[in-house]
Amino acid sequence: MSQEINNFVQTLNSEDGVHRNTINSYKYDINQFNNFIKKKKKSFKVVKKKDILNFLQSLKLKKLKNKTKNRKIFALKRFYKFLVSERFIKQNPVDKVDALKSEYTLSITLTSDQIQKILKYVSKKNKNYFDIRSNLIIELLCSTGIRVSELISIKTNEIDLRNKTIRINPPEQIGNAILGKKSGKERIVFFGESTKKVIENYLEIREIFLKQRKNDSPWLFPSNKPEVCLTRRRVLQITHNLADKIKIDKNLMHPHSFRHAFANHLLNAGANIKVVQKLLGHESIITTQKYTEHRDKIFEIIEKHHPLNKNNENIV
Repeated sequence: MSQEINNFVQTLNSEDGVHRNTINSYKYDINQFNNFIKKKKKSFKVVKKKDILNFLQSLKLKKLKNKTKNRKIFALKRFYKFLVSERFIKQNPVDKVDALKSEYTLSITLTSDQIQKILKYVSKKNKNYFDIRSNLIIELLCSTGIRVSELISIKTNEIDLRNKTIRINPPEQIGNAILGKKSGKERIVFFGESTKKVIENYLEIREIFLKQRKNDSPWLFPSNKPEVCLTRRRVLQITHNLADKIKIDKNLMHPHSFRHAFANHLLNAGANIKVVQKLLGHESIITTQKYTEHRDKIFEIIEKHHPLNKNNENIV
């Protein structure tokens, strides 16, 4: 990785509100562009607009969607803006490169009936710790719309049962290693009475389970090694196993599908898009708008709209 990219990444790491996944995407896209210009025997310093356009043309040959190309354009815009601010270059060659028109695609998402079917199934499976854990994983994905990386990084002390809230503080890294410092903006997500009962039940069983193993862990969902949280891969395995048992398409049972469903169901029922943006933790409202299907329905209260929270209080 070049020194310019390394300095850019370090700057992003020091900024509040930049998610680790976003930084990794920037790094990948800029490195890809760097490899492209190296073949042309050029450096970041001498790049012109035509070089950016040639790069985009090369992506077209790879049959990448415009959405992916736009992500790369945005990454380069931000990178070159950084280089200008550092006085490495005088002008940003990406400034006059326009975003491409995105292909309109409607994400396939879980319906309310499918979510109720899934919740009904997991709620009946309460014979052991692992069944109850799966129940809570699905319940939280459905009722809060959090990312899977946020789900597995929840600590027990971040749950407020009295106010029915969870403090979400996106982790710097997730995986088989112990999590390091956290980055990104902290936010609060809300859950209802039914979810509260599932959490309480799980916490009781979790305490017994850990005591039997003579272990303790700060994580809501500890892995086999209590000092480490459950992995994203394991959550995916859990949802896919459920898909086989419930006879639902595995593509629909991806953890992120529950996040799509959460947003779609709220917006289609009339929830305020700014409220949904806040709940999802989107930096830009443009990201949230992809769920609206060009319909701007305005309401202030979201609790009554979501299928899991119709009878709950103090959601907003």
